[in-house]
This record gives sequence, structure tokens and C-alpha cells, in this order.
Amino acid sequence: MCNPSVEPNKGSSTSDRTALEKFSDIVDASMSSFFGNLGESLAIRPCTYIGFAFLIVIGMGSGFAGFTSESRSEKLWIPQGTEAQAAQGVYNSNYEKPFRFDYIIGTPSTSTTNMLDKANLQKFMELHDSIEAASVEVESETWNLNNLCFPLPGDGHPCFVSSVLQFWDYNKTTLDADGDVQTTMRAANAVEDLESFTSGFAIDSSSGVDIYSATGAKATYFLENRAEVVKGAFVDEPAEAWEEKFLEIGETCVDGLNCYRFAERSFSDEFGGAIGGDVVLMNIGFLIIIIYLYLNLGKVGDKIGSRFALSMMSVLAIGLAIAASMGVSQLCGWDYTPVHSVLPFVLLGLGVDDSFVIMNSFAQTDPNADLKVRMKEAMSHAGVSITVTSLTDFVAFIISTSTSLPALASFCFYAATGILFLFLFQCIIFGAYVVIDARRQKARRMDCCCCFTVKENEEHDKARREFEANPGMVSKFMKNKFGPWVVNKNVGIVVTIVSMGLMGAGVYGATQLKVESNQLDFVPDSSYIKTTFEMNDNLFGGDGTPVSLVLEDFDYFAKQTDLSGIAAALNGKAHLADTTNSVNFDSWYDQYVVYVGASPACDGSCIGTDNLNDETQFYTNLHKFLNTAGARYNSSVVFNSYQDIRTSKISMKYSSTINDEASLQVEAMTQLREEVAKLDVPAYAYTFEFLNWETFIIIEKEMIQNVTLCMAAVFVITLILIAHPTTSFLVFFCVGCAIIEILGAMYFWGLVIDNVSVINLTLAVGLAVDYSAHVGHCFMLKDGNNNSERVILALADIGSAVLNGAISTFLAVVVLSGSQSYVFRVLFKQFFLTCLFGVMNGMVFLPVLLNWFGPRAYANAAKVHGDGSSEMVKVENI
Repeated sequence: MCNPSVEPNKGSSTSDRTALEKFSDIVDASMSSFFGNLGESLAIRPCTYIGFAFLIVIGMGSGFAGFTSESRSEKLWIPQGTEAQAAQGVYNSNYEKPFRFDYIIGTPSTSTTNMLDKANLQKFMELHDSIEAASVEVESETWNLNNLCFPLPGDGHPCFVSSVLQFWDYNKTTLDADGDVQTTMRAANAVEDLESFTSGFAIDSSSGVDIYSATGAKATYFLENRAEVVKGAFVDEPAEAWEEKFLEIGETCVDGLNCYRFAERSFSDEFGGAIGGDVVLMNIGFLIIIIYLYLNLGKVGDKIGSRFALSMMSVLAIGLAIAASMGVSQLCGWDYTPVHSVLPFVLLGLGVDDSFVIMNSFAQTDPNADLKVRMKEAMSHAGVSITVTSLTDFVAFIISTSTSLPALASFCFYAATGILFLFLFQCIIFGAYVVIDARRQKARRMDCCCCFTVKENEEHDKARREFEANPGMVSKFMKNKFGPWVVNKNVGIVVTIVSMGLMGAGVYGATQLKVESNQLDFVPDSSYIKTTFEMNDNLFGGDGTPVSLVLEDFDYFAKQTDLSGIAAALNGKAHLADTTNSVNFDSWYDQYVVYVGASPACDGSCIGTDNLNDETQFYTNLHKFLNTAGARYNSSVVFNSYQDIRTSKISMKYSSTINDEASLQVEAMTQLREEVAKLDVPAYAYTFEFLNWETFIIIEKEMIQNVTLCMAAVFVITLILIAHPTTSFLVFFCVGCAIIEILGAMYFWGLVIDNVSVINLTLAVGLAVDYSAHVGHCFMLKDGNNNSERVILALADIGSAVLNGAISTFLAVVVLSGSQSYVFRVLFKQFFLTCLFGVMNGMVFLPVLLNWFGPRAYANAAKVHGDGSSEMVKVENI
């Protein structure tokens, strides 16, 4: 990328160079020779290379024939081989899929604030009737609540429904005919039930008669889970179609009530809607990058000097690289995931940077020289420079595929192959079209309409020649202003102090980062889900995470004492909600004991607890219980044979105080496993959420491991390609400073460690490398009387390309700052921080360090320009 100046560094003759410097010279000369030959070949056969690139894409495109995608969270974000995964396998082999559940909350909107007044109950019943009447047609079959629900006869409704309306059997006529709803509720003697599905439940006994009151009511509808995996996603078309109607009813509500609704499909709807809306912002970002590329590659408005077609060829090369990477990744068995939608955005930014580098190098060649000479000189320097950054990024990403998070591993493989093809196609497609564009200009053909030639115009031609010969405002600024400023001794001291201060703040912030994951973050700020969850938290204290205590194969009859003592053994432990309350601890065995002890029970055939002392009667009555009054527990007890239970489960709840607190959730999971291990019956604890909570345990370790491996790759690859330990170490140090500062700024900006930020942080390493590696490599190609001259020459040469790359990336992500999606807001923040700290360390701090500690230039840095001119700068007050 960089063109070496002609003034030799003092003492740089071949005879006095150390063995290490000679090795550096060999590496640089070999790579320069290879890419120089490539550039010469491109100048001779540009169309052949472009055609070859298309053949590669066609070959890789065969991977699309078996295209697979994956969107199930347990297949993407769950570490493999965990205890939770093992438990899930056993659990799923014995129990049906968990049901779907939808709920609606009603609060009075009139002056009558007691939800348990008859008028408000009637309105709630009206809402229920609308839900029950809702039906949808799916594949010529009619679906409604009755044939979608999880069946549970005996609670006044054939479906499993939890609502205060159960006291009137979900029947409007029964409720309308009830002259005293308070008496009906008192007679049911179900205070615990009322507390579970009403908010602010209270009993006023001041009048001598208990009066029940509540501020709101909640109705929960449980549907059978018929979901099947289709193209890597769970699909349950009848339930999803009905839930759409359910949500519409909740939005409309009824007069006199305020309604808040939620359905199983709500998160996917809202998250997908947010992503869909932000795709528009991403497209705007793409357009900004393309426009910025066009504005910087040629003379805008000039019929010959314009390079719009060349800009589009850069974009085409990037698009083909994306297609090829997807094809080869599919051939290698890596699924496409929703997070991969960010990949084109990232590769576009990196590809544009490479285009700037190639054109920057080409523009510095002699415009009057033969095209083969120009391309040989341009590619000999640009090729080496983008090889350093591309290979570093590739190795960093390919190493990160070792992560235990499948989504991150897949993303890193797609990114690694994308960068590899990006490097290849920028060299042979964009590089080839640079030749074609130069031929066009020499033939005086128009930019996009190359069939038309432009007549000679002395004024326009002179302006174009001056534009081509002008190094640009940024390069002039770097050479005449910024370069001399940054190598000033006093400035260097201030820059170092500021940089160390920023790194110190970064270290502090990085140590304060917490592992968190809030599902609500992934929905738009204006989503009804947030309002519903807020009301659910305010009215019902939030829903504690349900967890199952799964009892394994043992003699249940002989272990009844142990079964009856489980609730007491776990009460007050592991952040569980009060296990003495049947709402929080729902045991089939405890309810069976109540059933057997009731009078009459089993139609009088099993009255009295003595029946629990006879094994045959124990199992006989248990089967009766599970098929009648205890039908809700039928799926909770799995038999090997009539008198042999293989497994059973007890439903529990965690306290809502641990919701969205990753550290408490991990603690709750770990402690519950320890407590269950102490029970006198073989058992294990399981909830689907354990799969996510296992992630909290390893996500911070994964972040540290990925960043460490990436940084190690940065050092090794730069050491090999830059081929000098001092410069490689300085580049590595500045990239490390940038990453630490990014981590610290994440804390101060309110970001946390989660799946999204870890992926973006991996990308940040790749982006931050480019800013420092380009400057470090260019410095090694610059010779002069002292390091200060070399720093100034390097910044004047490469500074504009590096800055253009950073600006184009920043302009693209700045449109995402107003995103409604958590994913894209985090992307904006982390990419903004990467551009800021990457440029600060690569173009401010690194030049200071190179000025002080930089080694001698490569031996071949003493070569003259094609026109035979020399390049020297005068440095004053240094």
C-alpha cells in the first residue's frame, strides 16, 4: 500500500543489517515481488481474472443447494456439553413438549376500582368469551381455543385455564345469575388461587363479613405445543395464527377495562419487526458507504475522471465475497443464523477499506508510466498491506470458531471465509477493474457510458491532471500539519499520558462489566410487551421462573415419607418461592394425599389415608386420581408398568427477585442442584432456562478467551508479515489499548457482557487491527534521516486511506444510533467505540511510539519512485 521514499535510513546498507533485519527484508521482498507480479499480470489480462473470480463464486455457490438455517436459541446460544443439556435430553425423552401459554391482564378503567366487583367480573367474562370465540382457518381446518388448548377437565372448563372466572365455570349466564359474587368466592375457600391470578388481593373484615378486593385480574390460557422444527425454527402454524387473533382481542379490549396481553409468538413478532425495521437503516448505511467510496475514488462530476463504475465494482467484489463465504460455509456444514445478518455490513466496511488502500497506492504511481509498471508498483505495496490486515483478521476469526457457543462459532467461520474471499476479490476483481478504468480514462471514454468518448477540453483536462496529481487535502494535512505535530516531543509526552489515562479508565471499566441478559432488551422500546411486563411486575410481582423437580426411578410406595418432606426440605433454599404455598410448589403426591384423605373420594372406594399403606391400593387409587380429579398431573407421572413409576415431576417456582439478575440466576441454579442432591430420593432439577443460565457461567470466560486468542493471532501474524518484533509489538500494544478502552467505555455507556456484545467485540479486534497494522507496515517501508521523517511520510501516505476507512464505517453505523432494536443499538455503540479508539491508537499513539522506538526500515525501502523523484520532509522543533 505504501510507496517507499528514496532517502536511505542511516546505516541501512545491507552489510550492517542484523540477521533479524535481513529476515524482515526477505519477507517484505518476497511478498512485494509476488504482488508486483500479480499487478503486472492484472494489467495484461484483467478480464481473465474477473472471469476466474466468477467461476470461484459459481463453484462455492453449490453450497446454497442444501442451504440450512438455525434460529432456535438452544441450538445457538447454549454452550455444548453442559449439565443442563444432559438434563434436557433425559427430560424430553420422558415428557411431552412444554405447553405454550398466553395471558391477558385486565384492570378497571372506571371509578369502580375493585376488579372483584360483579360489573368488572362481567367485563372480564366478556373478554374471555371473545377469546373463546376466536377461530382461524389453517389448511382447511378450523382451530379455536377448545381444540388448541392443553386439556384439563374438572376446573369448569375443558381447557387448562387459570382465571378468577373458574368460580363461575367460565359461563356468562352463571355469572350474570349470581346475586352475590363475594359469597361465591368465599364459599370456594380458594384464597391461594385468588392470590395467584389477581393483583393487590385483600380481605376487608371491618363489616364482619369478608369482602375480597383486587386491583387487577390475570387469565392464562395453556395451549398444547404442536411445534415442529422447520428450517431450523419451531413452527406451530395453528397456534400462532390463533395467537394473532388473541393479541388483537387484547389490544381492542372491552369498555371499562384496560388490557395487557402477551402470547408465545410475541417475542418473535416484536424482535423480528425491530430487525425488519432496522434493515432499512442498514441499507441506508450501505448507501452511505457506497456514496463515500464514490466521492473519494475519483473526480466527481468529471465525465472522464469520475469513477462511479469503479466504485460499483468494489461493491460487486464485496457482494461476491459474501456469496462465496456463505456457499463454502454451507458446504462445510455451518448453519446460517439470524446474527449473520450483520455480516454483510461488516464485510462491506472492510472491503471498502481495501479499495481505498489499493487506489491510494495506484494514485501515487507515475500517471505517465506504462500501466503494467503502475500496477506492479501499486500492488507490490497495496497487496502486502492488505495481506497483513486480512490474514490477521482471518486467523483471529478462525481461531474464534473454537468457542462453545454455536452461534458465535458459526458467525466467526462465515466472517473468516468472508474476509479471505474479500481479500482475494479485492485484489483480482477490483484490482483488474482499476486497469480497465485506467484504460477507459486514457481512451477518453465516459465513466458509466464507456461507449461514448469525450472531446479534448484543455481546461477540463488540466483540472483533471491537477486532481490526479494532487495528494488530497487529507494527505497534505497529514504531511504538513498533523505529522509534524504528532512527532513533537512535548506532544508525544501529552499523547502518552492521555493514552495511559484512557487505558487505566478502560481497565477499571472492563473489571466492572457484568454478565447480564434481559429478554426485554431485544424488543423495541415502544413494544406492547414492555408495557405488559411492566404491569405484570407491578401488579403480580413478576412471574418467577418455573422449575421442575424431576424424580427418577425408585420405589415410590416405599419412599412416601421422603416424598412428603420435599417441600419442607427445599423451603427457603436456592431462591425458591415459598414451597409451603401450593401455588409455588405443586406436587402431584401432596395433592394425591389430599384426594385419598377426602370424603367422599374415588366415589367412596378409597376413603382414608390407610389406603396409602397398601401398595396395591396405593397404585390403584393413584391411577384413579390421575384420570379424574388429578387429571392435570396425568402427564407428570410416567409409568414403566401399572405399579412401577419410571419418573415424575413436581412443579416449583423461583422467586421473581432473581429475574434478569444473571449472577442470582446462576446462584439459584447451582444451589438448587446442590439441595436436590441432598434429597433421599434420586432426582434432578430442570427448566429450559437452565440452558440460558449455563451461558452466563461461561460467557465472560468465552469473551476473555476469544479476545485473548484474537490478540495472540494479531501478534503472531503481524510478527510474520511485518517481520520485525519491535514494530509488531507496538502494533499489538496499540490494538490491545484500543480493545481495553472499548471494554471500559462499554461499562460507562451502560453495555453489558452478553451474546451480542461478545460477537461485536470479536469484530472490534478485527477492525482495530487494520488502523494500527497499516500505519506500522507503512512506517517500515519509509526511509529517511530519522524516525520523525518516516512517521510523517507514513502518515502522509497511508493516513488518508486509514481515515477514509474509519469515516466510512462511522458514517454507516451512525444511522443505527436511532434504532429501536437492542442488537443494532449495541452494534452502533461498539463500532463507534472501535472507530474512535482504533483511530486514536493507530494514528496518534502508534506514531508517537514509532517515533521513539521504531526500528530501521526494510532494505528495499530505499528504492526510488517510478519518476525518479525523491521525497524528503523538513522536521522542525522536534
